[in-house]
Amino acid sequence: MIQILHKKEIRSHTSLRGWAALVVVFVHFRSFFHSSLDPDEFTFFLHKGYLWVDFFFILSGFVMAYVYDIEHPKRYSVRDTMHYLIARIARIYPLHFITLLATLLFFTIVAFINWGLGEAPCCVFDDSLRTVESLVANLLLIHSWGMFDWVTWNLPSWSLSAELFCYLIFAVLLTIDGDNRKLALVMLSCTSVLFYCLCIAASSDVDEIFRLSTVRAASAFTIGMVLFLGRRAISTLSERSLTCIQIVACIALFLTLHFGVTDIVSIGLMAMIVLVTWEDRGYLCQCLDTRYMHTIGLLSFSIYMWHYLIKFIAQQDWESLTGLPVQSSVTGSILLVACMVGLVIPIAVWSYRYLEMPTRQWISLRLNGLLEAKHSPNWQLALISSERKR
Repeated sequence: MIQILHKKEIRSHTSLRGWAALVVVFVHFRSFFHSSLDPDEFTFFLHKGYLWVDFFFILSGFVMAYVYDIEHPKRYSVRDTMHYLIARIARIYPLHFITLLATLLFFTIVAFINWGLGEAPCCVFDDSLRTVESLVANLLLIHSWGMFDWVTWNLPSWSLSAELFCYLIFAVLLTIDGDNRKLALVMLSCTSVLFYCLCIAASSDVDEIFRLSTVRAASAFTIGMVLFLGRRAISTLSERSLTCIQIVACIALFLTLHFGVTDIVSIGLMAMIVLVTWEDRGYLCQCLDTRYMHTIGLLSFSIYMWHYLIKFIAQQDWESLTGLPVQSSVTGSILLVACMVGLVIPIAVWSYRYLEMPTRQWISLRLNGLLEAKHSPNWQLALISSERKR
């Protein structure tokens, strides 16, 4: 098996992932604010918040290259690559499946309630975001592979589908030797440059064409891998110099997002922040390396996957339960957003402890056990024994 236990966690990257997840939450919840409180009236920071998903992809590419040592010329065996894929699927699929079922259950309950009240039925399938075809694609985790014009079902899961596509590309890289791997990385880099050049030429945002989601994800993922290959340049910098670069990069990123500068500039600055924090050195890393920031980073996946369902539920029930209008009242909008944010964190804690981690460990152990049993001399007997112990 691929040995990755000796790899030290990059705590700053974990905390940055938590920060990005919280920003995405506010990006989606901002639609509930009263018009007089609309943040988009005075800043593009949240309007450009979709770029934090690209930040996720950059982080993912860097971490995958770091954990699996992509610069090593060794060609991984099919068996080792299967262990890698099992680890990746165990990481993202269980919670995706659970939140998809929860979304399906929610709309089913709403349909029955409306039917019981004699109101206009709210169909589970609405011929737009929720169709039978998109449900099947969601179950297979391929729903952002160019077959639909927009997000479906549990909306944030589109990025998991694109992430899976990146994982498969990375699996191919693992199975080829050093020279061919370098050539493949060059080709991926050229594709990334072409994608961003097309965005600039068309004056479009990177998320404008949903059918290119996999290209968008692979481009940012490739940036992360390339950053890893050039990471040693950071080691030559003193901590003071590194701190200066970190502060300047953060200020510049905030300003580009605030003023709505072209996406490519923001993505470049995000890549810079990933690079200058990978050693956990510098003042920014000290700020990120706190108990609370690191904990939010650990919870980030659960926060990301549950927050939109909370928004769905709030849209349906807030006014009927509280009597406070959502957008026609300043008080109502503030209370609603505060309640939703306050609800996301405990749900994420519960999800991380009792859903995300247990299912990830169970699937990983189960599938790795079956894979090892199949490759052992007595794999058939081992498989039978494993089935009897279930």
